[in-house]
Amino acid sequence: MSSNEIKKNYRIKTALLGESGVGKSCIILRYINDIFSFNHVSTILSTYSSKTIKINNTEITFDIWDTAGQEKFRSIAKINYKDAAVVILVLDITSNYSFQSIKDYWYPQIKQNAPENAIIALVIAKCDIKENQEVDPDEVENYASSIDALFKLTSSLENTGINELFEEIGKKILSVDNFLGTIIERSKTKLTSKMDEDSTELFSENTTEKKKIDNKNSKKKKDRCC
Repeated sequence: MSSNEIKKNYRIKTALLGESGVGKSCIILRYINDIFSFNHVSTILSTYSSKTIKINNTEITFDIWDTAGQEKFRSIAKINYKDAAVVILVLDITSNYSFQSIKDYWYPQIKQNAPENAIIALVIAKCDIKENQEVDPDEVENYASSIDALFKLTSSLENTGINELFEEIGKKILSVDNFLGTIIERSKTKLTSKMDEDSTELFSENTTEKKKIDNKNSKKKKDRCC
């Protein structure tokens, strides 16, 4: 057998969580496509993408769900992390509120709803913006240690820390005793348009909001026509 031959391949459902505007989508865009855009529109509901990395003789495919951070979409976000094997909590170095929100809302939510032994990472985004810094990285790192989370400083603009983040997550997946046996089967993402009953129930809470958005987008298209 060749030393480079793949022995195993795992699909890992991964959810990025945090307040709107902290940089979740930019992290994913940089990681998946290796690009950065200043012209970013806030995520509505959620988006999906994937990327496969190789660690030793194992391929790990991250099925990545980017969730909307706005409060009105939080019940939808819950769909994407309730069975996630990996949860990445993202805060903005220029917003102390985004860090407080991790502590007060997002972390308690994943402890309540995500699998018990899901891997957690705590990420500071926008670390290139030194002049408007509100968050102390040492404080965040200490908090990450207290909740047994990986910690990483990142900048999507400068492309720092992001590839290393997923590499470290991949290595932890392969090193944690029994993680693959207890999480992987439950976390395989089925890419279908049909939601399960729980998803449908949660989705119904935001049906009105989604219709408003669809109607608004439809009107824009008509306005541009002819």
